[in-house]
Amino acid sequence: MRARAYLALCAATVAMPAFAQTTETRLSTDVSSTLGYSNNPFSVNGSNTGAGFVSVDIRPQLRLLRERSSLTISADANVQQYVNKYNRSDNYSGGAVYAFTPSEHINASLSAAFQSSLIGSTNAPSNQFAVVTPIDPTAPVSPGTGAGTGAIVTNPVDTSPIYNGTDIGLFGTGARRRTINGGGTVSAILSAHDIVNASAFIIDSRYSNGANTANVGGLLGNRDNYTGYGGTVGYSRQFTANIQAGLQGSASKYNYDTTNGDTTVYSVQATTTARVNAYWTVNGAIGVSFIERQTGKSDPALSGSLALCRRGVRSAYCLNANRSVQPTGILGTQISTTVGGNYTYRLTERSNIGATADYSRNTTPPGLNGPINTLGIGNEYGRAMVNYDRQLRQRLRFIASANYRQIFGGNLNRPSDFGGQVGLALRLGDYR
Repeated sequence: MRARAYLALCAATVAMPAFAQTTETRLSTDVSSTLGYSNNPFSVNGSNTGAGFVSVDIRPQLRLLRERSSLTISADANVQQYVNKYNRSDNYSGGAVYAFTPSEHINASLSAAFQSSLIGSTNAPSNQFAVVTPIDPTAPVSPGTGAGTGAIVTNPVDTSPIYNGTDIGLFGTGARRRTINGGGTVSAILSAHDIVNASAFIIDSRYSNGANTANVGGLLGNRDNYTGYGGTVGYSRQFTANIQAGLQGSASKYNYDTTNGDTTVYSVQATTTARVNAYWTVNGAIGVSFIERQTGKSDPALSGSLALCRRGVRSAYCLNANRSVQPTGILGTQISTTVGGNYTYRLTERSNIGATADYSRNTTPPGLNGPINTLGIGNEYGRAMVNYDRQLRQRLRFIASANYRQIFGGNLNRPSDFGGQVGLALRLGDYR
């Protein structure tokens, strides 16, 4: 309850300043509907798991803009109705981000969000890939993106996984995850070469027996609910116009309802951001995390991230890697390692094609391999997708995609999931 009260206060704090003095309002809604097929839409075990579906996705967004601040409120409702075998799969999310610049040398933001999703379903947010949009390399640099040319101004290196595969063990159970989270960031320019960053977060995660599929129920119920909180402090120095390096340290704590699940994590990492030329950028962090669990001794683990990206006028692609300690809905925290890449290409002024793939592996804490093997839980996850879109009218697009995903490890007879979908997407309201 204390966490929920904090998050409610955070949401109110986010919203109030931007509503007070608004200079521009942008309201838009993206609506899409597709027809598709999935060979194993909920990652269940057994045979004859395929089914067709109709999917509808609605994403409203409200932006309130001022000269030195902005408030963005967004939501997403995604529903898939299956033709046979399964019940409806629905996932919902929403949140607000308030970004502001209190002075010439300080940038800050506050955020609050919620999410309710069916773990392992094809339309769950964890199965949505990030889209890399081709960028004109002659465009001015944007803080935190490394896009364009000129000096690099960056936020702290993002150490979140490419794919949040921390609940691979719950795929196929029909469990539903509900989270509420909030946080804030601040970046201060101390001099022409020195930048200090800080961030903090809090999250409350609850699990329930969703049982949205016809033949699968929940596994753990609410026994692995957790509340987490923590923060990061970093320092970076601009050595040249194209090279920036520094240090960052973080601490996080995850308190579980289940016995012996509590974990504390301390991390120290060296960071770097570099522009190789007008097209290539590198963002990286490398260090060590110290994991203190209620069960077993403290364990050090290698942690870090790498993003190597090339952005051109018509194409863009990135190679990514990440290794970090993540909370899970089963057996507490695990070490999550992910590698992957994505690619987009602008075929014409009206059409684009893209491809993306990644692979995740979760490492179980020492002493828990027995329960993992008994339950037959997989700890490796791979997926790939190819997508195409074409603008038919100013606000109307044709969209199509094909995908493949597979859980590895464990001893369950779990068929791979492959399929695709085609449909239309419509933008209502503000077109920007």
